[in-house]
Amino acid sequence: MRSWQPSKYLEDPQEYRRKCSQGTDQGKFAFIILNQPILIQRHIFENLWNNATCRFCADGGANRLYDLFKTDNERAKYLPDFIRGDFDSLRDSVKEYYLSKNVSVESDGNQETTDFMKCIELVDRESSSFTSSESQQQSNLSVVALGGSGGRFDQSMSNIHYLYVLNRERNATLITDESIVIVLDAGKHEITCNLDIEGPTCGIIPIGSSEAIVTTTGLKWDVKDWKTSFGTQISTSNALVESHVTIETNASVVWTTELKPPSPQ
Repeated sequence: MRSWQPSKYLEDPQEYRRKCSQGTDQGKFAFIILNQPILIQRHIFENLWNNATCRFCADGGANRLYDLFKTDNERAKYLPDFIRGDFDSLRDSVKEYYLSKNVSVESDGNQETTDFMKCIELVDRESSSFTSSESQQQSNLSVVALGGSGGRFDQSMSNIHYLYVLNRERNATLITDESIVIVLDAGKHEITCNLDIEGPTCGIIPIGSSEAIVTTTGLKWDVKDWKTSFGTQISTSNALVESHVTIETNASVVWTTELKPPSPQ
C-alpha cells in the first residue's frame, strides 16, 4: 500500500515538520512555480514556500512570483533558488531584478521539453546541494508544482501528463488556487487528508486509462469494484467524510480534492 499526505505541504511549517518527523518521509521537496496567476490563499503560499527544500520558477513563473508582491522589500523575502526555461515568457525587467539578487537564471532552448520539465531536470541536477541525507536519493526528491491547471487546456493536460511521468520515481503534486491533484498508480493507496484545509469535494478521474475498476473507503459515496471511464461514468463531486481514505484501483487514476475557501470575516 502506498501512503499519501498531499495536503501536508500546505500546513503550518511547525506542524509540517512534526508530521515529517513522525513518518518515514523526510519532508524534502522542490517547489516549482509555473506560469499561471498565483491566486492561492496567501498563507497557503507562504506555507508552501517555507516548507520547501528548494524553490524554482519555470520561465514566466518568475513573472507571477514578482507580481505577487507590491514592493521590492516584500519580493526580497521570496527569492527563488533558480529560474529556468526557454524564456519566451520571462520579462526582461523581472530577469534583471532576480539577477541583481544573485538568483541563478538559466536559459534552455530545447523545444522538446516544457518549462516544467526543464525545472525537473534542474531539480535532479542540483538536488545534491539541497539534500544532505544519504538515504534521500536525488531521483526521489518530491515535487510540488503551483499553478498546474486553470490556464490553457493543452498546458493543463501537459502538467497532468508529467504527474504520471514523475509518479514513477517520486511523489508529485499539483496545487492550484482551488485544488490538490495527485496520480494514483494501479494498486492500493491510503490517503491522509487534512479536513481543515481540503474538502469536502473530491474526485477520481480515469485520465490516461481506458477503464479503471475502483474500490474506496472514507468517502460519502464509497464504491466497490466500480468501473469508471470517459464516455460511461466518472467520479466527480464526491465528498470526504473521514480524514483517512483508501482507494484501490487496477489502473492509474487522478485523485483530486478541493481547497477550502477562506473563512468569512
